[in-house]
Amino acid sequence: YFCPKSMGRKGFRRFVEDKLVRLGGGFLLYSLLLGPIMNLYCFAYSGYPITYRFYTGPTWFILWLLNFTMIYAVIAQFAAPVKMNMPHPVILLLFGAFLSAAFYGVAVGVPPEWMSFGNMVQWRYGIGLYIPFFTAGIVAGRNDWMKSVEEMETWCVWMLRTIVVGFWILMFLEAGSGIIPIPGVNIDAGVLENLLPPIYAVPMTLTLIQFFHQYFNGTPPSKIAKNAGAAAYTVYIIHPLIYNVWIIAFIAILKAAGVSIWWSQEQMFLYLTIDPATGAPSLLPGSYIWAGFLWTFFLTQLTVWPLAHYMRQLPVLNKIL
Repeated sequence: YFCPKSMGRKGFRRFVEDKLVRLGGGFLLYSLLLGPIMNLYCFAYSGYPITYRFYTGPTWFILWLLNFTMIYAVIAQFAAPVKMNMPHPVILLLFGAFLSAAFYGVAVGVPPEWMSFGNMVQWRYGIGLYIPFFTAGIVAGRNDWMKSVEEMETWCVWMLRTIVVGFWILMFLEAGSGIIPIPGVNIDAGVLENLLPPIYAVPMTLTLIQFFHQYFNGTPPSKIAKNAGAAAYTVYIIHPLIYNVWIIAFIAILKAAGVSIWWSQEQMFLYLTIDPATGAPSLLPGSYIWAGFLWTFFLTQLTVWPLAHYMRQLPVLNKIL
């Protein structure tokens, strides 16, 4: 969304240099340093052979964002800007349905061995979501669609919110029926997973933007909101290092409480407990899993945001993060 304005302000060369530092630097920082460090301490704790390995982790997305941005920068040098008002949200919902068809076509038509080509995590998402959403963001930024989203009519806002909640119910029924059969509910999970993401992403995106504009984006923004926004990119890059520390801490607490922990040799970092009746690996009790989830979630949030805030102020890192 911000690429056209940034390109116009900086010019081609400075724009490309800035993206190479910000996005390329973030990708290399994690994949060459932070990700391998995380793997080393996880390997050491869980008893796997300790080896250094290049690890992209969540920054695979940053790499593709860099790819898309460089392609845009080149095309923008000779292609005429697209002048287009924001389509009505109902039209965008229909576009989401079209993207779902493309998403489904790639999911069933592309061989599994090609799904991760170029380090893309599932090309069905690349074709059905990432490329069209990036392109729409460029057009939206050039034509100031944000104002149209912020000024949507009340009935349209509530229509989008209702659709989003409806999708939440559908996803809950699909997930819940796989655990506890629900009479009269028979949802094909495969079809749903191959159709739902784009047609859900369109109303969810519009709803989130409008919701945060209405309730959270004050003018001027609060100090917490301003600092959180500035630190969000760093949080995305470093969060695996932080939550894995708290996972290890939780496992250590379980061990101290006398819970046996078994590490799978076939599926790395999968840990189970030992059933005392059979001596075989088994899932941890549900209460332990929920306790681990809450422990990891809250302690990660309490530590990753302050750490990101101060980390991005360090020399060199303040140019990247």
